[in-house]
Amino acid sequence: MTLLISFSAVINPVNAATSKVGNYKSCSYPKSKPAPYKANAKSWKAQGFGTVIRGIDISMWQHSNNLPIDFAKLKTDQNLTFVIIKGSDGGTRGNGNAKKWFASDRIAAKAQGLVVGAYHYALPGNLNANTIKDAKLQAARAVTQAGGAKVGDLPLTLDLEELPCGWTINRLARWTRAFLAETERLTGRTPMIYANGTFIQRLEDAGASDLSRYPLWLAKWGPKLGPVPVEKRIWNGKWKVWQFTADGKLVGVPSGSTDLDVFNGTLEEFNAFANH
Repeated sequence: MTLLISFSAVINPVNAATSKVGNYKSCSYPKSKPAPYKANAKSWKAQGFGTVIRGIDISMWQHSNNLPIDFAKLKTDQNLTFVIIKGSDGGTRGNGNAKKWFASDRIAAKAQGLVVGAYHYALPGNLNANTIKDAKLQAARAVTQAGGAKVGDLPLTLDLEELPCGWTINRLARWTRAFLAETERLTGRTPMIYANGTFIQRLEDAGASDLSRYPLWLAKWGPKLGPVPVEKRIWNGKWKVWQFTADGKLVGVPSGSTDLDVFNGTLEEFNAFANH
């Protein structure tokens, strides 16, 4: 995932920095000079974890020079349990890249006995001007390309990182609810939501506390956080998966860095989550 620096304040789209994803205009973060990037933990051990359920999340960016990922080595060397793969995107080029890699990565990971999941990188409002129609269209794309998020795999995840220029946080919350509800209707399973502090704050300020019924995949980086992140908004600390770094260094992954994750629970609880 391409996760930007988290800010706790609610951002007015008019005062936010504008970035483009294809023809899509995003005002996700405020205008400011970026601070020098500080690398985060490169391994589970460096973050302070003992015995935990380990996972990674991947996309085209882990396939440097179109090289494959060695899932067998990851399972053996890193005691990996799960892999969450980008399955779809709300845009065109990003969606094409997701299609290119999802199927082969899924097959290769499952061949090693790893539990897989898919995530949809949302571009709210990109497929239709109507908020609800767009959410349903993106949900349908996500479910189709993920193969339905069958029991035994992890539930489908909404990756919420983009606030379209001109959108209020209330509109973003309506879109989010509609996407998750449609995904649940199509798959028969409760989807996850991936968000960082900025977007959790926006959803909370939009009055979207009802989203706590969806499991949280928390994006919060920093080795000083230790093995337990603090996130009290909406989910009140009840996160399901934690992406604690984007700077993981793993032999077997062609790219220079990889997102590292942990599951919040025992192996028995993880298996129950994948099979509910």
